[in-house]
Amino acid sequence: MDIYLTDLETDDILRFPMMPQKIDVRVGTIFQSYTVIAIGNIKLPTGQELLGFSWNGWLPGKAREHAPYVAEWMPPEEIQALWTVFRDEKKKLRLLVTETPINHDVYIEQFSMEYSGGQGDYLYSISFVQAKDLRVYESGEGAEDNASAPDKPDGPARPSPPPAATHTVKQGDSLWAISQKEMGDGSRYPELYEANRDVIDPRNEGTGNDKYTIYPGQVLKIPE
Repeated sequence: MDIYLTDLETDDILRFPMMPQKIDVRVGTIFQSYTVIAIGNIKLPTGQELLGFSWNGWLPGKAREHAPYVAEWMPPEEIQALWTVFRDEKKKLRLLVTETPINHDVYIEQFSMEYSGGQGDYLYSISFVQAKDLRVYESGEGAEDNASAPDKPDGPARPSPPPAATHTVKQGDSLWAISQKEMGDGSRYPELYEANRDVIDPRNEGTGNDKYTIYPGQVLKIPE
């Protein structure tokens, strides 16, 4: 199991040198409160909050550079500087935790560092919030314009449907993880496969690989 953080602008990848003991995933529902006479306050769900991910860990100092439990060493002060750039410039990142469903676009929400011991180690805590694009549609013509044009349907014009969604496969992706991220349910990966057999099957033909094997750079259509 490994943690990777990819800068989506440059495709530079940071591999965390050590895994934390646990990763907390924050999931919540947004509620709207109402006061109803004779009943009292009630809450109705109106949507989902953005996912959050957080953990505590430590970055090994120079003295532990070649320790067998360190996956890929990098000076902790350089990692701290990199996180600061990511946070201050509000960079969209891809957080991938292998062997888990965590494979999301995120922003760094906050982090803290504490220097520890004589080995140059840094203790840290870090949290991420899911990144989602905000789509704003331009309103169609108003009711006054429609009144002078009886051949038009009442009300504002509907916006054109958005283009079909796609996902470009990156290192570490799987059909399950893409289905979880793009379709909200990892178990729908057979639907994703069926929608992209013309892309997936030719690459795997004659290789002996599982039919669900995908490769970086493939562009997959996301079914509705």
